[in-house]
Amino acid sequence: MIRVMKKYLPLLFIIFVSCNEEPIGNVRGELTPQVLELSTFTTFTEYKNVPVGQSLNLVLGKNDEYESRVLIKFQYTDTTYTGLDEIKFIMNLNDEFENDTLTFSIHALNNTFAEFEANWTHRTLDETWQTAGGDFESDSIREGIVEGDSVVLYFNYIELQEILQSTGIVLIPRDTGFVYLESKQGANGPRLELIKNENTLPVFAEADCHIVVGPEPSLFDDWIGSGWVYRDFVKFNYDTLLDNNLAIYGELTFRCSGYFSSRDSVHVGIRELLEPFSTFDTPTGLLIALEKIEVGDTLVTIDIVKHIQRMIDHPDSNFGIYITLSPETYDISRVEIVRGSHLLTAGYVEPPEPRW
Repeated sequence: MIRVMKKYLPLLFIIFVSCNEEPIGNVRGELTPQVLELSTFTTFTEYKNVPVGQSLNLVLGKNDEYESRVLIKFQYTDTTYTGLDEIKFIMNLNDEFENDTLTFSIHALNNTFAEFEANWTHRTLDETWQTAGGDFESDSIREGIVEGDSVVLYFNYIELQEILQSTGIVLIPRDTGFVYLESKQGANGPRLELIKNENTLPVFAEADCHIVVGPEPSLFDDWIGSGWVYRDFVKFNYDTLLDNNLAIYGELTFRCSGYFSSRDSVHVGIRELLEPFSTFDTPTGLLIALEKIEVGDTLVTIDIVKHIQRMIDHPDSNFGIYITLSPETYDISRVEIVRGSHLLTAGYVEPPEPRW
């Protein structure tokens, strides 16, 4: 009999331990989370004319609010180029966007530019254009039209010499609409093709970028946007009811009143400020949330439980968040947010009690 009991002791031990484990709901004290709406402390739009030289697109176009011009500098390997049969300038369109038919002119630049630093007002971080939007010759080298899936223009020797002797070229839109051309960061950036005796010498872009100017929001507008960049700063008040609790969800919602976009959808990102807000460039952390929305959506919902938990863990470091479009340099687009529609709902439970 004793031998039989020893045989089943391990099984009895397992049953005993299992029967003494409490359900997870009892361990936490409450299975159903408590729900709390955090009130808004402040919200406003910050905007900046940022360099967009790392964009995969070269945006060319204008309307009543925006204008975008394209800068290109070619990398030459030979300065003679005599006896050429054809001189072609080629740019490819990005078909992810709705591209318009657009006329433009090409001008020789009078000043150099830094690809990753140039914007509408500055040709480098420290040096401004003499005229905002670029310094270039008033007489155009050639005019063209964007239609179909690419741009192909033919230059003559005189026009090629103008390009060779310049610090680069600028493309200026001449009517309304926008086109998205591939940059050298993409697969098929701008290039020249010099053709002689059925041989083609490609000349690729050494540097390219687009420079953008856009509208300024009023004091009471909440916008997010890319190209000419807008960020919506929002700070919610911390509630001490969250103290020492565990956030299990955090739902940020806001309503949209208008869109400007050449795509059917955009991505909205959330970044936490790491310091109290001072300027557009207040340091932020990495993206804590990213949500794809359809252009035309009136209500946006984003899970930012990470922000709720950070507020609980560091209530003295609740500096707020930036709502942004992501990436901010990819295109020209804007979403207008209904002011006062921001809502942050927190769901929380008591943390599990330690087990012995």
